Amino acid sequence: MDFLQGPKIGAAIQHQSPVTSLSYHENGEHLFALTSADSKLYLINAQEGKCSQPAFKCEREGISSVSSTHHDQCVLFTGTGRSQNQVHYWSLYDNKILRKFRGHTDGITNLSMSPIEDLFLTASRDRTVRLWDTEQAGCLAKMDLPSNTEGVPSVVFDSTGLVFAVMAEMTRGQGHYIHLYDVRNSSGGAFSEMKVHASDVQKAMETQRIEVPQNKTLSWKSIDFNLSGNRMLVEADPGVTLILDGYEGTVQRIFQSKTGSATSACFTPDDQSVLVASDAGTVDCWNLQSGTVIKTLEGHLGPVGALKCNPKYSQIASSCTNTCLWIW
Repeated sequence: MDFLQGPKIGAAIQHQSPVTSLSYHENGEHLFALTSADSKLYLINAQEGKCSQPAFKCEREGISSVSSTHHDQCVLFTGTGRSQNQVHYWSLYDNKILRKFRGHTDGITNLSMSPIEDLFLTASRDRTVRLWDTEQAGCLAKMDLPSNTEGVPSVVFDSTGLVFAVMAEMTRGQGHYIHLYDVRNSSGGAFSEMKVHASDVQKAMETQRIEVPQNKTLSWKSIDFNLSGNRMLVEADPGVTLILDGYEGTVQRIFQSKTGSATSACFTPDDQSVLVASDAGTVDCWNLQSGTVIKTLEGHLGPVGALKCNPKYSQIASSCTNTCLWIW
């Protein structure tokens, strides 16, 4: 993506509430936008820049996050309230919930769909990670967090779909573990363990002159791989994005929004840049090699709460109460 030559806003889709989750279908033609405040899901035609039909409502279960599946009109979503510990498989074609996935005993905080098959992962406040198949009601595997960790885990597939990572905090604030698992042999335990010590992160922040407000400590929220699998992106509060080596877990870069506090971040499909959205309504485009901002995208009227790159086309989606589709 050439940020020196663009992009510009090609379309803007209005919503009644702030968008909290975005997910592109793998063909790049559909974009799912979720507004959790009113439990609405918008099916956006990414090529035409408009909603294909009125928003879908799911008020009984509520919706907290959404993920596309390999079917272009079916999604997975996590619920709210009494449904917060369940995942729902929703067909938008006939507006029916096809299956509910139960097993977690507390709220689900993280959902990751396999890029190659109908498997997906969930992480929960019950301190377990579960592996599922969209075609089966029960979970295929369950992993309990060990006693030398605390807090809530985060989980993600890599781009090959053969490996997944589980991130968990060390006890006494010493740092974080990142364990890598073979999808076909997850019961055999992690084949790789990375330790990212808090002291190493602090040194990297001092070197790169990243400031965190007083009396604040970094709280890691989520983890993701780039397409090549050689880097990982960690979103952390308050408003910091960390780039780690995908094999060793060493800190390579730390990005902090120049205009506000970071709210969402993602790799670009070419693995050359990282996009960081902020509560100031901007999106900073960082070059991974130089560690500098190439461009800042402006145009949102409020905080940007969700951000995604189209997996097939040169397009970026960013959302406040409007979803902007940026094109070249």
